[in-house]
Amino acid sequence: MPRSDLRRLVAPAVGAGLSMALYLGLRPYGDQSDDPVQVAEAFASVAWVGSHLGGMAALASVGRLALRTADLLPGALARAGRWSGLAGAVLVMPYYGAETFSLHVIGRQAAAGALSPEEVVVLAEQIRSEPVAMSLFGAGLVLLAVAGVLVGAAWHRSLAGPRRWAAWPLAVMVALVLPQYYLPGPLRVVFGVVFALAALGLAATALGAGRRAHPLR
Repeated sequence: MPRSDLRRLVAPAVGAGLSMALYLGLRPYGDQSDDPVQVAEAFASVAWVGSHLGGMAALASVGRLALRTADLLPGALARAGRWSGLAGAVLVMPYYGAETFSLHVIGRQAAAGALSPEEVVVLAEQIRSEPVAMSLFGAGLVLLAVAGVLVGAAWHRSLAGPRRWAAWPLAVMVALVLPQYYLPGPLRVVFGVVFALAALGLAATALGAGRRAHPLR
């Protein structure tokens, strides 16, 4: 396999990292407040929609990274990672869509005076706790976590030397996407930065490997 093929991993890795950092860095965290007014203002913000679109792009890019890894690296690990990543990316999108657009709509309604902030909090809880959406979202995040680990293992088995470890930091960060939702805002911002660094590290390694002669053992 030509080493230059590994450069095809650069775009999805960079996309995942930068999108996650933008999502968690720009996201309003007023919804973590006990003040209903701050919750409604966060939902109504344009940054709410823009940042959550970045979150969707990040998780879709993880799925794409798993797909590209299976195209380039041999073995059952990479193939399993492809299907896990694609299925996970698909399953998280309905919940993210509701989180992004439905909460924004009710926030705007509060800003227009059609809903009280207290009503926004009640509606938001109902939207977020809808059983089918929550189940799909949880299953999707678990599948993405599995895909991250499988991509890390496939990369580790296929490359030689120190470069074989390059995918593991991102694999760990993908596996931690689910628990990071329970962190306070500042720590979620830090998570986004570390996620981006892990993804950019993998991209740099893939790019460097593409400039040499023999990427695989």
